[in-house]
Amino acid sequence: MRRKPELHKHIQYIVNEMEVSDPREAIRKKARIRLEEFLPLFDSVPFDLVALASCFGLHWSDEAPAYSEDSELVPDADGRVSLRVNQHRPITRQRFSIAHEIGHTLFPEYQYSVRCRKANERRWTDDDLIESLCDVAASEFLFPLNWFQNAMTEMEWSGDGLATLADDFQASREATARRFVELHEAPMAAVYFSWKLKPIEEKDLKRNQLQGVFFEDLRPEDPTPKLRVDYAILSDSYRALNFTHIPAHKSIPSEGPVHAASLSQLPTTGKCLLQFGRSEEEFEVIAAPIYTPEEDTGPNNASSVVAIIRPANHARKPR
Repeated sequence: MRRKPELHKHIQYIVNEMEVSDPREAIRKKARIRLEEFLPLFDSVPFDLVALASCFGLHWSDEAPAYSEDSELVPDADGRVSLRVNQHRPITRQRFSIAHEIGHTLFPEYQYSVRCRKANERRWTDDDLIESLCDVAASEFLFPLNWFQNAMTEMEWSGDGLATLADDFQASREATARRFVELHEAPMAAVYFSWKLKPIEEKDLKRNQLQGVFFEDLRPEDPTPKLRVDYAILSDSYRALNFTHIPAHKSIPSEGPVHAASLSQLPTTGKCLLQFGRSEEEFEVIAAPIYTPEEDTGPNNASSVVAIIRPANHARKPR
């Protein structure tokens, strides 16, 4: 039998401290406990995350990050830890970056070396799981549990409702959809779509481009990008159904609410048939366009999309 890989010692520390075997549940529990200490200082959402960071012992710096495109923690000579954030990023991305860096303070020895979301040219001692766990903690800080659950109850099931919920918490639509699905009792999934080729098409395109240098007249027509699944986040109750597989790179029909949101650049609501596995199912869909770099847009500047889908035959009113 293959041995289960050992956890990083800092992750193992959190697991032991919280007495929870799943690292994600352990960091989520610790983030909620620590946040509870400071909730009396805040009377509404969205939180002032710079103020929250100071509660966790981080010193705001106006310096740009030196080791990351987004954010970093840097130990200072005076013993403090500086928080540097790329202030040219959209405000929602800055807020997630701040929350992510606060997540690093939940681990031991965070103050002794640079911590950053993505290192340039070198890797730090933190492995990828620690970075992922800091994202889990960031969600707890951006969307305080009780307040977000109350907001979920009041949210209208629509693309506009999802967009408004994100605005109320000054968070990205991507992060808001993920949090909504993770906390919801009903079977649903948050699915992220972008305009792209299948992996095999990308391989063929590179080969065609190379061959085209020598045989331009014989070069086949380039494949056309389609709106395809990047990845999906499933609620626990959705996983219990028998048609839950949502494969990456799967394209969807060029009609329906997801395509409409992408082409119109507006939140959209509707029903559509989707075939992610062997069977085709009808889903209720709320979809919202998300920030898309120009080089990743589709036809007529169509954007990437986040959609919350729930099986029409299993749909329940959000609660």
